[in-house]
Amino acid sequence: MTKRADDGSFFIWTSCGKVSIMNTLKNDLQKTGKIYRELFLKASQAIDAKLYALKKNSLCNHCKKNCGIDPENLDLFTKLPPECGMRFWQEAAKNLLEDGISKDILEKINEINAKRGDSHCSMCASCCNLASSGFSYEELKQKAQNGDKFAAEFVSIFLPYESAEEAAKIYPDYIALIKEQFPEDKKISFYHCPKVGSDNLCTDYENRPQICRDFPSNPLVVFPPKCSYRKWKDEVEITALLLHAMVEIVGFYKEKLNEALG
Repeated sequence: MTKRADDGSFFIWTSCGKVSIMNTLKNDLQKTGKIYRELFLKASQAIDAKLYALKKNSLCNHCKKNCGIDPENLDLFTKLPPECGMRFWQEAAKNLLEDGISKDILEKINEINAKRGDSHCSMCASCCNLASSGFSYEELKQKAQNGDKFAAEFVSIFLPYESAEEAAKIYPDYIALIKEQFPEDKKISFYHCPKVGSDNLCTDYENRPQICRDFPSNPLVVFPPKCSYRKWKDEVEITALLLHAMVEIVGFYKEKLNEALG
């Protein structure tokens, strides 16, 4: 599962440079997409059940006669009068999202990150030789000037390929795969690190930026079959997908509740 670059996120793609891997990776993406949709639906249903279970703790206080609000069929995100007793349900739901479910999500994410330490880089250098972003080099430099820490670290080490065609000469499978995931009018820029030596080792390893030290920080990017972090990905991917879905749902629900309570 890849995070679209429209929201400012970056994603690193790696490759072993073999045509036979193309179908494997494509199948991985298709399978992951199907699983994510199923998990998203289940997560939404589970969160809804918890939130709507709170409704019984709020009662109509009959603040207005004939207000037209039916507590039994009331939607959680309905904008209610300030004095309406059912607003207590909305406030309770918001508190559960912020203080209960969000904390549970963070705890699980920390567990996933801790398991990453069980794997170690095999030094294939694929992540150094091909990185991609929905932002051009100039856009990334502008983001860096505006205080974006990730962008600042990224442009401090990565340089753009002159064109997608140049990158495709080295990683044809991955370039084709990446392009398939985005609309034709979506421009994707490809980058490489100039500090990779002929032995696939970093020539400035001790001074590498934090983004290099932390990679891969996300088990939902595409890993080549031979990547030593693939085992970590396989172990935690389902949980990570579920947490990703929950983060999206919780964020959307909190936004809607803020609008209703505002």
